[in-house]
Amino acid sequence: MKKKFLSLLLSVALVLSMVLPASAAFTDIQDSQLQKQVSVLQMLGVIGGTSASTFSPNGTLSRAQFCKMAVVLLGRENEEPLYRNRTIFPDVKSNHWARGYINLAVSVDVGGSAGEDGETTGGVKLIRGMADGTFQPDRAITYAEAVTILMRVLGYSDTDAGMNWPTGYLQLAAKLGVTDGLTGLNANSSLTRAQAATMFYQALFAKTKDGSPYYQKLGTPKTGVILTGNNGKLEDGSTGGLVTSDGSVYKLANGASAPAELVGQRGMLLLRSQDNAVLTFLPQGTQKTVSVDKAEAAWFTDDTGHRYTIDPTTPVYTPNESTTYEKLWMDLRGGSVLTVYYNDTGKIESAYYSMGASSDTVMIAKSLSNGGNPFGALLNGAVNYKIYRDGNPATVADIQEFDVGIYDATARVLQVSSAKLTGTYDNVEPNEKSPVKVTMLGMTFELMTQAQRDMAKFKLGDRVTLLLTADGRVAGVRSASEVESSNVGILEKADGGDVEVKLLSGLTIKSKASNTAAQQGQLVTVSSKDLFSVYVSPVTSSNVSGSLDVASGKVGTLSLSTSCRIYDQASGGQLVEVSLDDLAVSTVPNNKITYAYRNASGRIDVLVLNDVTGDGYTYGKVSYGDQDDVTVGVKVVLTNSEGTKSAVGAVTVPGTGWGGVAFSGDGTSAMATVPLKTKANVHRSDFTERDGKTYVTLGDQELRVSDKVQCYNSTTGQWLEDLETARAFAERLTVYYDRNANEGGKVRVVVVE
Repeated sequence: MKKKFLSLLLSVALVLSMVLPASAAFTDIQDSQLQKQVSVLQMLGVIGGTSASTFSPNGTLSRAQFCKMAVVLLGRENEEPLYRNRTIFPDVKSNHWARGYINLAVSVDVGGSAGEDGETTGGVKLIRGMADGTFQPDRAITYAEAVTILMRVLGYSDTDAGMNWPTGYLQLAAKLGVTDGLTGLNANSSLTRAQAATMFYQALFAKTKDGSPYYQKLGTPKTGVILTGNNGKLEDGSTGGLVTSDGSVYKLANGASAPAELVGQRGMLLLRSQDNAVLTFLPQGTQKTVSVDKAEAAWFTDDTGHRYTIDPTTPVYTPNESTTYEKLWMDLRGGSVLTVYYNDTGKIESAYYSMGASSDTVMIAKSLSNGGNPFGALLNGAVNYKIYRDGNPATVADIQEFDVGIYDATARVLQVSSAKLTGTYDNVEPNEKSPVKVTMLGMTFELMTQAQRDMAKFKLGDRVTLLLTADGRVAGVRSASEVESSNVGILEKADGGDVEVKLLSGLTIKSKASNTAAQQGQLVTVSSKDLFSVYVSPVTSSNVSGSLDVASGKVGTLSLSTSCRIYDQASGGQLVEVSLDDLAVSTVPNNKITYAYRNASGRIDVLVLNDVTGDGYTYGKVSYGDQDDVTVGVKVVLTNSEGTKSAVGAVTVPGTGWGGVAFSGDGTSAMATVPLKTKANVHRSDFTERDGKTYVTLGDQELRVSDKVQCYNSTTGQWLEDLETARAFAERLTVYYDRNANEGGKVRVVVVE
């Protein structure tokens, strides 16, 4: 089973308040780049939404609205009250909301140069009125007018643009990149809110008349920053600070919190010079936010199937700490959201993983009878989103009552978790009436807001079920009589009265045990009736009838849910998560099915197999290690391209030296070894690809090549990067495989000379 760093998740739950309950992205903005641009301008106070959840990107802007935006971008908004009592235009009356902004804009000089007396000369007003003496504040602003105003904000005047208006200003804006990406506009076109946001955003980076980028006029830049949170605790005890990857927390200049869409972005903080408060954050460099489909030690794929290569030592930042990809990848499941940052050569140099903690807004599924999405309110009108349930692609039909949903508006991913934990409620902090943390089955959990209210309804000793998010937080609490989980997992340790069980959900139970009839490596159920102790019982037989038909995805008459998680286990070794595609047989007999968990609709959500794929073994060169410190069993050593592992067990080394070892969940015990069959003198042309998989013909049988095939050069003693490298190196190869094709065997090792 993929190792989880749930202990990390649980230990950092105390500081999850460092991440703001995320403001929802504007639901009517479909373009992620526009969403970021709007977020940057929101922080500056330049632009906002038309409601809490809408931006109206196709709406137009009036001259008055654009005028206010320009004044704010100039950094002169605090002067606006001084201009409210003047009457300059007959159609801008005393009760007009933008009176001060309009009067200020038509009064200040921009684009000139300061003389010795400090007065500006050679400048031009930010905006002018109409020839008839009016301003027309509520008329839609034209493209030419908007461009002219922004050029003047940047310090340019008629002298720089030429006297041919508006052509000179339009050409100047294009040269400076302010109008990049805007097409189909002529001078008299009205400007949409989306187009205006793009222009204002690009103006921040455009060169002013003195040659410096405009953002330097506003504040002091701090580059190379990754935002990891937007509700950090400030020195005065208040919250709402920006948290960065180096652990710093910054106050925001405007007192508001930063939009959640910027969390996880890399770029530049723009700091106010007098107090280092953040004016805004400007994303910089090449970066991409992706929804993970599958992850391995040196790569991952997104939900489109694109594969990303990543060095295991690559730094990865979370809302609470800095780690590396090699320590994190086993926690990445389908639907996990990663933001990756590239260097100038196109290599991923760092990444950000939100751990699902960027939102405290969760829902618990109920009212499934109406046929709609029970998380509709959570989605806030979003469309074209993806659903992942327990890490697998899913549909609305897969959602069950008491599932927990969190919506990532940036990646448009609805993460649904069916994880539950049932047991005796052992302890609570600080007290039963105001619970913040709960202890059950030897684990302590942070209670989210709704869960705190739920928990207060129970008392110590009650049997309850915790409803968990994908990252192990408690979203809700129910009585065990209303909903109950089976708490199935692997017994990893049994030391006297202490047990350690890694549940299929990824949680690890460490507790005193009232009884332990199971052996290490066995699939077990964990229950509790008494305080501070558990019962551990072995799963001895399949709880379903019939065989698994791989093509139809059914066990007997029961269908696998589309989000079903399938595990394989070899000889009591670690559980390995597999998919139907990993099964190289068409039928799995019932005696090879260890356990199945059925959801409320009767479909199978979890399936545990007994050594069907062979993937429960780690393959490579196997030898005996130093036996001096071994009292029971022998020490075996396995070496492959990922390194060397050693473990102790009552096992033997395969005669050829090439084989597989089934390691225990904690990696300290060798539960079994398996020898590999061999076929020499295999031609490179005997390998073929079909449906995204690689096969090799060995005489009268065709075997699939494992996705994790190990390739070795016996002459140089070096491990090769992949099968393509091995085939390119030699015309003839020696192939090692675990079973015959009719038994579901796969090629595990390829050796060249």
